[in-house]
Amino acid sequence: MIYILLCILSFLIELYALGAGKITHFSQWDIYKYFFLHAIASALLAWCEMKWLESRYPAERLKVFLFFFMLTGMTLSFGILLSLLIVIVGLLGAKGIEKTQTLDKISFNKISDDFPEIKRIFGEASLAHTLNQSDAIIQTKIKALSALSKLNTPEAITLIKQALSDESDEVRLYSFSLIDHFEKELNKKIHTALGAIHETKEISHKIQGYKTLAFLYWDMLYYELADDNLKHYFLTKIQSIMNEGLLLAPHDEDLIMLQGRLYLFNGDIHNAELLIHEALEHSGTYTKAICSYLAEIAFLKQEYWKIPSLIALYPSAALDLKMHGMQQVWNKKK
Repeated sequence: MIYILLCILSFLIELYALGAGKITHFSQWDIYKYFFLHAIASALLAWCEMKWLESRYPAERLKVFLFFFMLTGMTLSFGILLSLLIVIVGLLGAKGIEKTQTLDKISFNKISDDFPEIKRIFGEASLAHTLNQSDAIIQTKIKALSALSKLNTPEAITLIKQALSDESDEVRLYSFSLIDHFEKELNKKIHTALGAIHETKEISHKIQGYKTLAFLYWDMLYYELADDNLKHYFLTKIQSIMNEGLLLAPHDEDLIMLQGRLYLFNGDIHNAELLIHEALEHSGTYTKAICSYLAEIAFLKQEYWKIPSLIALYPSAALDLKMHGMQQVWNKKK
């Protein structure tokens, strides 16, 4: 009630200012009197409006007061009515924003439980179907090959290699150019890595060089770019490079993991599992690679009941697109 009375008082002061100021006569002293009384009326009204909005904006009291004081001050007598309309029609009638919790209290476990399952409309299977259709348009097959070349997966490279036997000369040539480009890029990186190892004298740089080189040779096997006759050569080459790297860094988890991959690639599940557990001891955390390889080993050993718990050991499994999919599949198979 008191705020309403104070608003009425501010209106009376404003009316008195208009009469006492006689600003239409352009008297300098009268104008000074008008602005003095108008400032008092504006301050009084702004204070009332601040008190009305205090429950909505408790931390912004000074800003609210200054806003309405400046508004009524700059828009003269018209601002008195305008500010009241803003408060009554706009702010007091508006719905408040409810803050249920602050950022530091958000439960990320709840978020991960509702993590969306994202699926592709078209994947490698649809592209493979397009490439295997004998009556498919040549331009469509070339577009499919172009899309596969951007996937950078062993399955994609295999499909591109299969297109080398296509009936169309254009498709065969394009698939050959993609494979050739991929091989040349890998060989260029291998050449660069070899040069970096020979040039550097820093131990840390040599270790990184050996790791880079070993993984590049591994890509030759992983992407199935090596012929059957060359697979043994690449396996020997990777082992030799890893031995050089492990001499300088015997506890490097990346090199140990790669050695475990090689054992798994050769079907030696026992030694692969030992090395992956050794990499876990040095890293101290369940990474995506460690969890996925342990799950693969459990699958090969037909210990299917272990797979869901192994995937769950990866802290961000529910937030990783691939791991989330694996988690959903194996949790349903319990």
